[in-house]
Amino acid sequence: MEKHGYDVTYLGIGCDGKINLEELEAAITDKTGLISVMFVNNEIGTRQPIEEIGKIAKKHGVLFHTDGVQALGNFRIDVKEMNIDMLSVSSHKIYGPKGVGALYIRKGLRISNYIHGGAQEMKRRAGTENLAGIVGFGKAAEVSMHNFDWHVKHCSELRNYLVEEILNKIPNTYLNAPLEDRLPGNANITFEFIEGEAMLLYLDSHGISVSTGSACSSASLVPSHVLTALGVPVEKIHGTLRLTVGDFTTKEDIDYTVKALIEVVDKLRKISSVSEQKGW
Repeated sequence: MEKHGYDVTYLGIGCDGKINLEELEAAITDKTGLISVMFVNNEIGTRQPIEEIGKIAKKHGVLFHTDGVQALGNFRIDVKEMNIDMLSVSSHKIYGPKGVGALYIRKGLRISNYIHGGAQEMKRRAGTENLAGIVGFGKAAEVSMHNFDWHVKHCSELRNYLVEEILNKIPNTYLNAPLEDRLPGNANITFEFIEGEAMLLYLDSHGISVSTGSACSSASLVPSHVLTALGVPVEKIHGTLRLTVGDFTTKEDIDYTVKALIEVVDKLRKISSVSEQKGW
């Protein structure tokens, strides 16, 4: 939007990964037209105070959009109670087909057409609709709602077990952002004195998939802007892994992963000059 001449205000986050509501309200002016916030962060799993943000937006007559891709299937979303005007979601996060998503737009809200031409999708996005993807997304949403309570409990318990095992069995590790009010299956952990890329490659040889940031930034070597905003030093950012669990993850998978991590971390620290200097 800045490229089109709009003024954009960026808000910082605290050590808990959340924006400051007082800072948000103070940033609103009579020219503010939109507040856009991620419902849940895809790297550290932090859930933003969406209900409170929605109240502030409504109070000042400002449109409120939230990126709910990570939230879908993991948190209850009520667009009316949360005063959400626009909500973005994606099918693949709830085990639906890739390449299809949805944008909720509050009734009565007029936005510019994304693609001009035919009358598809209420004239907002012309072009042949991905019917198979849409039906698949709908079925995935139905299954996700049916399994919601079990999914959240299953992923939270396994995630907590994973974090506890790593922090207790591998020294000089810590969790980024609080465990509470977090994406059920997300664990973002820093392993001091080693490179995350090296861990990623070694774990891959064990058949374990992890990431050093979000999937959207997997090809970038630039330090994570999320962890930078969180206040994590650059050298520690490079030693950070994002581990996630899902519906098909088992306790045995966690045990196997922790065992492999202990082996990999020990091997990498033994050849790391940084760890020797720190005397870990």
